[in-house]
Amino acid sequence: MRMPYFTPFGYANFDFPPRIVGLLNQNEIAVEGITPFQAKPAKTGLYLPIGSHTNYVDACMGVYYPGGPRFVGKTGNSVSVENIWLRMDGAYGTVKVNGVAQGERMVATYNIGEMMPTLMTPHGGGIGPTYWPFRFTPYFAQAFNETAGANLVTAGEVFANLDAVGKFAP
Repeated sequence: MRMPYFTPFGYANFDFPPRIVGLLNQNEIAVEGITPFQAKPAKTGLYLPIGSHTNYVDACMGVYYPGGPRFVGKTGNSVSVENIWLRMDGAYGTVKVNGVAQGERMVATYNIGEMMPTLMTPHGGGIGPTYWPFRFTPYFAQAFNETAGANLVTAGEVFANLDAVGKFAP
C-alpha cells in the first residue's frame, strides 16, 4: 500500500529543547546523522530533507523516513535509530545499541492533537507543522541513559520538536 509522500520537496527540523542540548553538551554525548539526516551545529537537533524522493506513505505501516539519529557517549556507548516510521501512536525505528540490532522499537510518543493547529502553517517557503513535540518512550529513555552512562532523561520528557516544511517546488 505504498503511496507518494505529501509533497515532492521540503525539509524537517527536529530541534532539541534547551535542557536536552545542555545534557548532550555537559555529558559529552555526540549527535550524528545517519544519511539523509544531518546533525545540526552545537548539538541543537537534526535536519532532514523530506519529500517524495526519499519518503513515502504506507497505509498499513505509516509515514517512512530513511536514516535517523545516532548518539555516542564519551565512553563509546552508542544508540542509533534508523528507518523511522511515524504512526498514529508514535515514532518507531530500527534501533542499534553499541552496534547490535535491537529490532524495531517505539522510540517516541506524540499527540497528533498538539500538531494539528499548526499543520498547514505557511513558513520556510512551504507549509507544514511548526509545533509537534516528540517525547521519550520508556525504552528509548533507558537506551539513551545507558549510552550517557547516567540517568539523564525520563519517559514522557520532550525529546525534540518537529518543524516540517513541505514544498511543491524546490
